[in-house]
Amino acid sequence: MRIIVARESGFCSGVQHAIMATERALQTRGAVVATDTLLHNTEEMLRLCSMGLKMASTISSESIARATVLLPAHGSMVAEHADWERRAREVWDLTCPIVNRAHGAAKRFAERGVPVVVVGDKEHRETRYLMEAAGSQLMAVVESERDLDALTIGSSRVGVVYQTTQSREFRLRILEWFRKAGVEVSEEMTLCPEVLRRQDEAMAIAKQCSVMLVLGDRSSANTKRLAAVAAEECHRTYLVSDPSEVLELGLTCSDIVGIVGGTSCPETVIEEVLKRVRNICSDASIEGNLLPDS
Repeated sequence: MRIIVARESGFCSGVQHAIMATERALQTRGAVVATDTLLHNTEEMLRLCSMGLKMASTISSESIARATVLLPAHGSMVAEHADWERRAREVWDLTCPIVNRAHGAAKRFAERGVPVVVVGDKEHRETRYLMEAAGSQLMAVVESERDLDALTIGSSRVGVVYQTTQSREFRLRILEWFRKAGVEVSEEMTLCPEVLRRQDEAMAIAKQCSVMLVLGDRSSANTKRLAAVAAEECHRTYLVSDPSEVLELGLTCSDIVGIVGGTSCPETVIEEVLKRVRNICSDASIEGNLLPDS
């Protein structure tokens, strides 16, 4: 068995920022409360809760009034932000800087009177954050090519803003659709560079492998999209949220196994998955820069 591990792994900078800020708040601010899941990784949220982080839904208004409240990495609505400012002792906004860049792009298009198309998962907090930035200039939210087919364009020009975890390939399909429709597109590249690098590496590794393991939480948009990208090149692609799931996948010593992690997947999970794969085939060779301790 050959195991090929992606060179870019562990938390992305936005997730790392949110985690470090949370840990700092827990060390210096007394009561600390999260309004929602700060990042899409259940185990990491459980770890932060074990350090003392509380969820707003589980404590009283009196406790919130004495607490430092943390807003999630994926963005918060204006009214939501204002409500917590009113209710809490202080508020820390942990929105990822790259997400805020996308928010700023949508707002700039709207301020110039350009109809805005937001490309993103409709129920995702980040997409709703971008929709709010577009305001009355929001023309449509596009989640799939089916949404494109149903789109009615009432303008010769649109501004396109992307949820930061969308794929490079879907962006190109969006631009081609508007080109064929004769609509001028203005866009700012709001796709996350770290996410794109992982998608590119996942695709490159998948071309070499008989099995792809994409590690991360099933609630994570970037992890699901990473799995979709890998599946285009390797039909035996599995999204693995718990290392114990590896034993159920039917891996054999004749497989070439690729391992990539979503941006909210800690390196400890990658290390544990590697150990479990090597338990299946003890003489497996490992390529990449993340090698487990012997």
